Amino acid sequence: MQGPSLVDQYCPDAHSAPITSAAFDPSSGARITADSWGVVAITPPRQKHPQFVFQMGASVYGAVAVATGGALVAVGDDAGTIAVYKTYDGSCVFYESKEGPEGPARAMRAVAFNPQGTSVATLSIDGILRVYNIARWERIANFQGFSGESLEFDRQRGERLLAIDQLMQPKLVDLVSQEQIDLETIPGGVTVARFTPDNRHVVTMGMSGITLIALPDGQIINSFTAQGGSGMVNIVLSPDGQQVGAVTSRSVHRFDLPDLQPVASERHNAQKPTKAVIWDARGIAVGDEDGKLHRQDEKPSLEAILCCTGYGDHRVAVHGDRVAAWEKNRQRRPFSAKRRFIETKIDRDGRFILGLPDDGAGVQVFEARTGRHLFDAGVETADTPKMEVGGTIVAAMLSRGGLRWYDLKQNNVFELPWVQGFSLSGGGTWLGVITPRGAVRVLDPATGKDAVPPPEPPADVPIRLVSFINRRPDMLVLDGDGVLSTYDLAGSVTDNTPAKSRDILDFNVAVDRLWGVTGGKYAAIRFQVPETETATVITVDLETAEVVAEVPNLLPYVWVDPETGFILQPARGGAIQELDLYGVERRILRALPEGEWIAFGPEGILDQSE
Repeated sequence: MQGPSLVDQYCPDAHSAPITSAAFDPSSGARITADSWGVVAITPPRQKHPQFVFQMGASVYGAVAVATGGALVAVGDDAGTIAVYKTYDGSCVFYESKEGPEGPARAMRAVAFNPQGTSVATLSIDGILRVYNIARWERIANFQGFSGESLEFDRQRGERLLAIDQLMQPKLVDLVSQEQIDLETIPGGVTVARFTPDNRHVVTMGMSGITLIALPDGQIINSFTAQGGSGMVNIVLSPDGQQVGAVTSRSVHRFDLPDLQPVASERHNAQKPTKAVIWDARGIAVGDEDGKLHRQDEKPSLEAILCCTGYGDHRVAVHGDRVAAWEKNRQRRPFSAKRRFIETKIDRDGRFILGLPDDGAGVQVFEARTGRHLFDAGVETADTPKMEVGGTIVAAMLSRGGLRWYDLKQNNVFELPWVQGFSLSGGGTWLGVITPRGAVRVLDPATGKDAVPPPEPPADVPIRLVSFINRRPDMLVLDGDGVLSTYDLAGSVTDNTPAKSRDILDFNVAVDRLWGVTGGKYAAIRFQVPETETATVITVDLETAEVVAEVPNLLPYVWVDPETGFILQPARGGAIQELDLYGVERRILRALPEGEWIAFGPEGILDQSE
């Protein structure tokens, strides 16, 4: 396992699939979670968020454990692999796998550490308990005839395993004598059995409810019978061993030990709970199919990012129907857009935010600082292929063809039905439009008339894309043959003469987006890779006419900041991932649960909420 990327750090929501496994060590706070896609997240001792996130070879269902003291975690997957990792640096200290059909035949369902952290035991669907010596990387014991969803060492010497046999009854396996010790039979059987921290009792969950067994005699001393079948998903013991929590589809019911008297019931807020459950200092957390752990007292959190954008000091992330604007390393309070956007834009001064709804409505315009809704650009802008904002100008292609733009300062609306494509300069001073014949013109957005004489066509090939270079009187065009050219419009402004183009490079890919970066040295292009459903961003040196960087395997809607040339895209855990032009992570802006946020880079935390 490689070291964590920036995206993996400070990431409370490491999972995009149902959380199917969770374990927690009360003595250190170390935690491990895993999901149905096989993604594993490790939170070391004294850390709040996962520091190591990686992918197993198959799904993980229940088979995770944390060693006492939190130095090690273990995970077993559906391919029959068992692995042990250090929580401090993520290094693997034990690994065993099976190739071919033998792997899935021993899909793991539970793992456990002995108290010393020197051995790990596994339970697999082939009914075999296997015990391994971690340091020697060898199997030291094998027992057949088991089932269920749990496995535990006794917490004193680690000489006995608590397991469930094929008749669904709890059983103790003595690792010294090799003896298997029966406990009193529980009507209906059980699926989960756990030692209490003091090793004086065993708590089980089954069809009949919760049962408490005394040790060492193995006799039932108490039970709580559920009505109409247990309906229980899992049980979990409090860190002090004074209570047991029973998780159902909606609630957590807590009982005291050893009396099994009801203490309290509360909603766990998981809509579709899984069997993953932990009890830490904050209480009980229950896994959900949404890839999160939910609690009774949790505050609303932002959803995963649907899309993001950025310009200069400003970044915007769309979390469901809420929009969060960032200025440098600080997040403003998110506002409700009352719609879900599939695309968003912000001007370089951070005054206006555009959103393209996913429900067929037109482009929505907001004041960035307050989130106040300014206006709806009209249903004709629904599904627009391009929208931009610069200065006080908002422009969008129309679904029926043509271009509409709004001058917010003068409260004017303009529309040109013949425009085939456009670009708005960063300050909103110029509007570059493509004519039906594939020529380019530069208009004054305040009047709709030519701002400079029409530039000379670079060739007989129609122009497909146009973009201004930020903060310079330069314009980029890409023609139908993939030739990238540039215009210096300074002479057109001073001498009123048509600008002539200079060819830069010929691209043999279908470019769908073009950016000119501040300073005039670089241009960036984006093209899609259909076979992998990814995008690639290429950065071109306009002076030397050379490709200086190519970053593949990006999200299809990846964005380039015209001010800096940095690459922006949504990332796991409610984050905006910022890459330099070579694809190296340089900053992460992340929305944390319960309204918190954090900004960090390779050097550490840059800023965070209080």
